[in-house]
Amino acid sequence: KIKVYLPPNYSTSTERFPVLYLEDGTEYFNKTRASVQQENMVKAGKVKPFIIVFIDPKERMKDYWANDAWAEFLATELVPAIDAKYRTLQNRDGRALLGASLGGVTSVWTALKYPDKFARVGGQSSSFWIDNQRVIKELEKLDPTKTPFRFYFDTGTLEGVENSRRVNVMLRGKGYPVTYEEGETGHNWTSWRDRLADAYIGLWKN
Repeated sequence: KIKVYLPPNYSTSTERFPVLYLEDGTEYFNKTRASVQQENMVKAGKVKPFIIVFIDPKERMKDYWANDAWAEFLATELVPAIDAKYRTLQNRDGRALLGASLGGVTSVWTALKYPDKFARVGGQSSSFWIDNQRVIKELEKLDPTKTPFRFYFDTGTLEGVENSRRVNVMLRGKGYPVTYEEGETGHNWTSWRDRLADAYIGLWKN
């Protein structure tokens, strides 16, 4: 299930817009008011307008488990379809991926598998623990001179922060730009809603 949000100035302009691909789309739409938050931030001059593609998985525990088939669907089917239908910035720097929990880890996995498609990637309380930290082990192989990314991550101290802290330190040590947020919160939509504005700013920095 796909839902596409177009910023208010889309219909009155001829410009091309960056795109955020947002996992667990219906949850983000309803529980974090992701599109409303963007509009408020645009009015406040904190971010420039962007298209949001809200994506729902078919089988969440399967699709979001750092699944190669899901990554392939996003990069080779969904991105071309969105680019064909809407006025998008059609380069990797104009595309971002974001998700929460398993949605965060699959966002990272998709970017790692298709670095030619995505330059900006983030996760809220990302489930880096899956498969004996398989995704972290892939992140460790990155070289910023060969594969540049901009990262956003957040986590809550009440849910276990070790993996997210490790990823933050490791990626910064390599020289990657990383925005990292930590709060005295748990693993829930209230926390992700409250940090979503930070995620937008972190992802769309130049």
